[in-house]
Amino acid sequence: MFKQAVTWQKGPCSQVVYCSFTHDLKFIIVKLATLRGMMRLVFFLLLYSTFSAFGQTSSFQTNDDGWTAIGDPTSTIPAWWAMGGNPDGHIRVADASTGGTWYFLAPPAFQGQKCDAYGKYLRYDELTSDTSGQQQYGGKPDVVLLGGGLQLVFDNADNPGLDWTHYDIPLQEDAGWRLNSLTGPLPTQAQFKAVLSNVTGLRIRGEYRAQEDEGGLDNVVLESTFHFDLDGDDSSGALNADFLADTSCTAQGMLADQDAVLQSETHIDSIIIRVLNAMPEDELRLDVLLGNVIVQQTSPDRIVFINDGTTLPADFLQLLHLLAYYDNALLPLRGTRQIDIQVYAGCGLAGKALARLPVYPPPIAGQDADTLLCAQGAALDLRPLLGPAAELGGSWWPDLPGSAGRFDPNLDKAGIYHYVFPSAGVCPGDTASVLVTIEQPFQLPGDTTMCFDAVLLVTVPQDLVVWDWSTGSQQEVLVIDKPGMYTLTGRTANCLFSDSIAVAFYTCSPCPFYAPNVFSPNDDGRNDEWTIQLACQPLDFHLQVFDRWGSLVFASSEGQKNWDGRFSGKDALPGVYIWQVDWLSELFGEVQRSRQQGNVTVIR
Repeated sequence: MFKQAVTWQKGPCSQVVYCSFTHDLKFIIVKLATLRGMMRLVFFLLLYSTFSAFGQTSSFQTNDDGWTAIGDPTSTIPAWWAMGGNPDGHIRVADASTGGTWYFLAPPAFQGQKCDAYGKYLRYDELTSDTSGQQQYGGKPDVVLLGGGLQLVFDNADNPGLDWTHYDIPLQEDAGWRLNSLTGPLPTQAQFKAVLSNVTGLRIRGEYRAQEDEGGLDNVVLESTFHFDLDGDDSSGALNADFLADTSCTAQGMLADQDAVLQSETHIDSIIIRVLNAMPEDELRLDVLLGNVIVQQTSPDRIVFINDGTTLPADFLQLLHLLAYYDNALLPLRGTRQIDIQVYAGCGLAGKALARLPVYPPPIAGQDADTLLCAQGAALDLRPLLGPAAELGGSWWPDLPGSAGRFDPNLDKAGIYHYVFPSAGVCPGDTASVLVTIEQPFQLPGDTTMCFDAVLLVTVPQDLVVWDWSTGSQQEVLVIDKPGMYTLTGRTANCLFSDSIAVAFYTCSPCPFYAPNVFSPNDDGRNDEWTIQLACQPLDFHLQVFDRWGSLVFASSEGQKNWDGRFSGKDALPGVYIWQVDWLSELFGEVQRSRQQGNVTVIR
């Protein structure tokens, strides 16, 4: 089994010990005596020569550096200790002892393209709170490295002790790494480089016994010397390796800050720069060339820098400082352009960053205008009213939420609406206004109910130029004497409107009643039939005629049916007959029940 290059533990010793990590990195361990006679170690780190200061490092001097824990820790957030590390700050995690194995989990800074770490080292210091029972708890890898769809695992020769134990693990296929498990096959060089080309996870084991314990971690270094950052000190406000340019009042901008960094011990093959979501007017422009860099511009919005075999990182960086973005549109849109920059080394994509360029040239909001819209009409885009010079990209105030930025007379109120381009930093804005007037529709009189003997006169509104009634009439005054729905459609000078009125009728006086008291059914053509006379149309009607013995001689449920003086096909005997009538009628819209009784004399 591979044994780490250097392992040491703090403990009693009587001399200064030098432990070499690489030919460029040395630690001096100085032993000092305390007043109690206890021995403790003070470490001084001397960093010199070509070992890169940009190797990914977590020293935990001020916080937990974004490390977490997975498995069965009591908390996935490590406890940060300002003292007690190797030296100073470090992190600690306690075991929940629920059956799993917990690991320290590296933050995203340790992920991504780390291919230049091949052949170098992963270094860290670790301790544990209890070493008893460690031999009964094995079979777990000490380091897990994930990437490229593969998993590499590593088993250290020794477990961490009660004091800080240092580990140097070579990052190459023949150093003791295995695929997937500690009994898995050895990785090939291609597989190892595939993992480093896109690291997705780094885990360092913290649990070494089945019972509760606590682990500490300090000084984690992944020796990846590649460093690419468009804004070295993040002074632009962009994080990671990105760059946020100052707001430009012209449609152009630079892609990197003056303190941009590009360092690599490995050969940089090329850099690809392209405008994201490019428009036809976008252009990447390089006015100065360098003799040892091949420049290929495949399109206005894409340019490639290629190593000619002698190109240094500083040469690439110089070209990035000279490269500029331009928007050649006649009226460039205001907004932030995004330029993607990708650096390729021998193992593929080594790093990438995003340059964000806020471009805010002086806008043209257009000329003030006014308009008249018809109520109930379609929504209207107000911007064309400001003239052909009015640019896209402004916003309306008050807001027009009803119809995606369009004025909707059914939802929005009449008034003044401002088309606004706000200022951006020192770059001025512009504003134009539209006065919106809404012509309201005419209104006919409200729905009504009238007496049957009345008429309603409806006059056409004065502002109508032409009109039509639903009856077909084009008269200025419509005479209504029947119930129904009457609609008027008319056009003003600007709008076409319509409105309707519903007219109903009801009885306004009691129904007049008359019953003759004698008739002579002798077929002489005079007074031969008898009936009850109602001056209204009954809703229901029942008439009965009885002889003096109480027998029913005539009945009718029809108000207009007459008695011809016959009973059972024979002439009724002369004399007096009793009648009774019941009917339902309407009065002021309400149903009225009526009953009348009397007699009629039949004369022959």
